Amino acid sequence: MPTADVLVIGSGPAGLNAAYALREAGLEYRIIDRSQTVAVTWNSLYPSLRLNTSRFFSQLPGRNFPLHWGIHPTARQYYRYLVDWVAEQQLPIEPGIVVHRAAPRADGLWQVETSQGVETYRAVIPATGVFNNPQLPDIPGMDSFAGEIMHSRAYRHPDQVRGKRTLVVGVGPSGADIAVSAGPVAAGGHVHLAIRSGVDLRPRYPYGLPRHVWMMLGSHLPERACVWLQETTGALKYNLKEFGVWEAPPRTSSGVGYRGPELLNALREGHVRPVRHPVNFDARGVTLADGAYIELDTVIMATGFQPVLHQYMDIKMQFSREMFYPETSCDWDIGPNGIRGWPLRDVSEHPNGRGVLGHEGLYLVGVFYKGRGAFYNMRVEAAIAAQQISAYLSRRQFLAAAA
Repeated sequence: MPTADVLVIGSGPAGLNAAYALREAGLEYRIIDRSQTVAVTWNSLYPSLRLNTSRFFSQLPGRNFPLHWGIHPTARQYYRYLVDWVAEQQLPIEPGIVVHRAAPRADGLWQVETSQGVETYRAVIPATGVFNNPQLPDIPGMDSFAGEIMHSRAYRHPDQVRGKRTLVVGVGPSGADIAVSAGPVAAGGHVHLAIRSGVDLRPRYPYGLPRHVWMMLGSHLPERACVWLQETTGALKYNLKEFGVWEAPPRTSSGVGYRGPELLNALREGHVRPVRHPVNFDARGVTLADGAYIELDTVIMATGFQPVLHQYMDIKMQFSREMFYPETSCDWDIGPNGIRGWPLRDVSEHPNGRGVLGHEGLYLVGVFYKGRGAFYNMRVEAAIAAQQISAYLSRRQFLAAAA
């Protein structure tokens, strides 16, 4: 007999939403995590981090953020919130269990090998996210560099670069945040920020309101009016030319808007100095794309992540080559299929279907990071997954009875 109907792997926000939705649907489930702490990623991020999604769409069911946290809570506040929410909900999370392998059996069940042994389940939700699978670029000479190269995942505090000649590679939210926080204490009172395609820097409060408030207002308008509103409020950008920074072309990996004036202020004060992207390392430093050379002690690679599921899912999956999504849309609940290293999903029965294409009983929660934001999307995805799992289990019982 299967250990439970559904196994949820991971107790971060995606796994917590999945477990809550399964319980609400009346499904038998088990939720496990390799760490001893719920949402361990959020307990280990750099202290200056704030959510780049607002409180309006980032809360879990049944518990609001305290008002004094403001519109964008810090990572530490969010972690405390998750711990308290789990205690309130009394979710039966089993810590310290490592998943080594998960694969389908011939009888349709899923066999999962963990540090506790081998078990079977009727369905599996791998909710292990991306943050434990950081990606480093392959730049010639990296192995010869005598200084330290770390991924942004390992950055905890500006003291790590105090007095050091520092280069931050990447201008997504993490790269910009780290450069801003580390600049004043690095050698010379600045860090170099390596930019490949350009920067897309936008106000956090276009026309005086949070971006998500405009989304909430747009949701009450006809489609065309909603799209116009999002295009208008989303078009506001800071002018960076006077700081020697070039704007990212549309639909590039750098085209994700970094919202807020912090980077702009750091550029103005000289704590962040923009440079071209690195093309070759040697023992002392790095050569940049424009031929300039910088001597360095520390390099922080804010170069993104890939899904963790590839580390333990023993199946062949199909992937989309689509890397972008419409910049302006009012269909916030539905993201593109297969982006950011995720496998294609079966959307034949639902436009936001959560089942992995070609693998019955395998469902994804925590995939789409854009739109109204990851935490909002996790709630939506978890509810759809629970609904589809219920239908799937009912269908399998019917087939078994018919046989």
